[in-house]
Amino acid sequence: MARIGFCLALFLMLTVTGSKGLAQADQPDAILFIWNDKLLAQGIRSNELVTAPQHSLPPLVQVNVYDFAESPLGQPPSESYGFVQGVWSADQTRFAFLVLQPDDAGYQVIVWQDGQQQALLTGVVSPERGYLLPLGWDESGSLILLERYGLHHLDQVRLWRYDGAALNPQTVIPTPALKGNSASLGNGWVFVGFDPVGVQGYMVNLNSGQLNTFPTSFALQTPPASVFEVYPVDVVGVVNLARFKAEVESPPSSETTPAAPRTIEPFLYWPLPDDARSITCYPDSEWTDLNFALECPGLTVPRAYQGHEGTDVGGKPAGLPPGTPVYAAVPGLVIARQDGCPADDITCGDAYGNYVLLEHARLRGHDVETWFTGYAHLQTVLVDQHSYVHTIGLPIALSGSTGLGGAHLHFEVRAPHLPQPGNWVDPWDVRGTVGEAGLWIGGSERPQSAVVAFPPPTLLMCQTADGNNIRSGPGTEYPLVIKTSAQTSYEVFQVRQIETGAVPGEWYQVRWAGMAVTGWIYADLMTCAAAG
Repeated sequence: MARIGFCLALFLMLTVTGSKGLAQADQPDAILFIWNDKLLAQGIRSNELVTAPQHSLPPLVQVNVYDFAESPLGQPPSESYGFVQGVWSADQTRFAFLVLQPDDAGYQVIVWQDGQQQALLTGVVSPERGYLLPLGWDESGSLILLERYGLHHLDQVRLWRYDGAALNPQTVIPTPALKGNSASLGNGWVFVGFDPVGVQGYMVNLNSGQLNTFPTSFALQTPPASVFEVYPVDVVGVVNLARFKAEVESPPSSETTPAAPRTIEPFLYWPLPDDARSITCYPDSEWTDLNFALECPGLTVPRAYQGHEGTDVGGKPAGLPPGTPVYAAVPGLVIARQDGCPADDITCGDAYGNYVLLEHARLRGHDVETWFTGYAHLQTVLVDQHSYVHTIGLPIALSGSTGLGGAHLHFEVRAPHLPQPGNWVDPWDVRGTVGEAGLWIGGSERPQSAVVAFPPPTLLMCQTADGNNIRSGPGTEYPLVIKTSAQTSYEVFQVRQIETGAVPGEWYQVRWAGMAVTGWIYADLMTCAAAG
């Protein structure tokens, strides 16, 4: 676990001249990472990409990205936090690491020294600030941290400096969307991500904030088939490329021990109201093909829906009433959203229309695993980018018919840590799960809904004049659902205080007699009395 040195001057010279003769035989010069169920090493100077035949790390690999078992920590920080990633100081006396609260937005930055753990920073992820990942210490002894929202994604390099007394912003550097976590390169340099579209790697200097790039061979060979293909890059360390190639080409003769079977605790709730369960298409998986007779409607060949990889609820011909509340299947962070798709543009959102993608931190042992859930063809998105969905019983969106396919919800699950090409997961497949339940709480036959019934009513019954707008969300920027009728009594079952937008103030979520449809209306337009 010795920290790996890296000579910046040599790197810059080799990058400019292309010379290979100056490199030391054992100098680490490649980023080691797992992508799409493959172990790869990307050269920093040679632009060579080497693929290993399996996940097991060759003996000569020096890993400097840690899970809990490989870290120096003897005890977990607490039962309510999971270990994410840590970094050593140059003199190997301090180990700074990040922990997250699974299914919550809280995090801590902790330093281990002399067998003791001290919490330096405690924060909550919000649209205003992501969590802070320790990168290392600068020459003055201050801890440098990288702000990021997605564990496997980075939209910009935003560095912070903590000197032991105060946290101060250091620099912000715009970048394309980068994939992968960070890895220490030594001498103040840290790898922070790949741009697989622009085929470049990015590294930042902790002392100067300087950002450097190097050309790579790592690229997305084909465009994503789904807006929910997250393509996470799991960086596990830096290696010497020549020695790595030798290990890959001449692996040890002894047989490797197969990995223990992986079991998964069910954790997903049904993302729609309890009565909205008209599934019309399951994911494209061999298991569901063998166990469900349902055919995706409108297709000439049964199940011939290559790249679907999701569950369609309420598709043609039955449909799902537009405006049906859509809930998060598990608490999580909004890392991508699309809103504003016109109803007649079937190409909007890459044919998925309006959508939401959530990232979920799940605790496994003492480490944090990441999962993703996606929700598509929405009428309206009710959550903001980088907001955290704490409560699964509050809608994150309203269903619609945007994109291609009519009025339905497309629901998708992804798991970057599982050995599945494309990282998508069939939530109905019960193999490898606890109690043969699939990923669903309550079992795969009838998963427990995020909301079994409507939220508790506020004991208000309201009247209003003819013709007022009931909208799909709390504010004038949301589409119209219906016009009010003076002859209808509306039950209020949720109140939201809106502080920004065209009409700030209280908004009521209402439902009306004989219909399951709900909508939002400005409180000042209603006259309410206690329900009898």
